[in-house]
Amino acid sequence: MSRLMKSLCCLAGLALLTGCNGGAGSGRLELQVTDAKVDEALAVVVHYTAVQVHGDNYDTTVDVYDPLTGDPGRSINLLDYTNGISTVLFDEELPADHYSWMRLTVDLDQSYIELADGRHPLVCTSCTNNGLKLNREFSISADQTTAFTLDFDLRSSITFDNINYHIRPTVRVVATHASGAITGAVDPTVIANNDADGNGCAVYVFDGLGASVDDIYMPMTGAIPVDHNNPVITTLVDDVTQSYTTAFLPAGDYSVALTCDPEKDITDTDEEVGVAMEFVDTQDTTVIPGTTTTVDFN
Repeated sequence: MSRLMKSLCCLAGLALLTGCNGGAGSGRLELQVTDAKVDEALAVVVHYTAVQVHGDNYDTTVDVYDPLTGDPGRSINLLDYTNGISTVLFDEELPADHYSWMRLTVDLDQSYIELADGRHPLVCTSCTNNGLKLNREFSISADQTTAFTLDFDLRSSITFDNINYHIRPTVRVVATHASGAITGAVDPTVIANNDADGNGCAVYVFDGLGASVDDIYMPMTGAIPVDHNNPVITTLVDDVTQSYTTAFLPAGDYSVALTCDPEKDITDTDEEVGVAMEFVDTQDTTVIPGTTTTVDFN
C-alpha cells in the first residue's frame, strides 16, 4: 500500500457554531465532528481535551467532556462520521468578542490509527508543543450565530516514515452557512475499465473551473512548490455503491476529477500525473450554499 495507502484518503471536519448578544455577554460555541471514507484504516481515533479561543479582550479555554460518562476528554473515531454525518464535540458559552485564532488540544497518548496489523500511535510535534492552532479571525455579533466547519484532510495530514505515523494537520476553515456538497455516482464500467488492480477509485476536487489536476503533495520538509495544485479535498469512491460525497465545500466553482490510482498518490512525494498516476475524467461544477450538487462519471 502507499503511505496510509500508505496515507489516508479522507477528510475530517469540525463545525464551529457561535452566537452572542451584542458586544458584551456570552454566546455559544458548538463543535461537531465529521469525516470521509478512509482507505485501509479500521479506526482513526482522536482524543480531544479542550478548545482555546483568543479574542481581543478574552482568552477562553473550554474543556471537552465525554457526553456519556461525563469524564474529561472525549475520544472520537472519525470513521463513525462520514458523508456529512457529524457528532457534537461540545456546546458551551463563550464571551462575546472578536477572535483571532483557535487552538484544539488533543491527547496523543489516547489517539491512534488502527490498521489490520493493529493500533499505531500518532506522532505530532506541533500538537505536543502548541496543540492544533487554527489562525482564522471571526467575530460574534449581537443575536447572531457564526458557523464554521474545520475540514481536516487527513490524507494530506498523515504520512508514514516506515517507523511512525506523523500527523501534520491540514485544515480548511469554511463558513458553514456558505458551504455545500458534491455527490455523484461512478459507472461500474468506468471502474472496471480503469481499476485493473482493484485498489478502488477516488475523487479529487480542485478550486476553479478547468483547473489543472495534480496529486497530493505535502513535503516532509520545505514548502509546497508554487506550481503544484493540491486538491481542496479528496474522497474514496464507495466500493459497494460506486458513489462518493464531499461535504462542507465553500460556495464557488470547482473541477471534480476521478482517478483509479489513489494508492499511487504518496503524500510526501510529488507524483507525475499521467505517468505515476492518471485521472480518468474531469468535470466542472459550481457549489451553491446549502445545496448538494451532483457530478456523475459515466
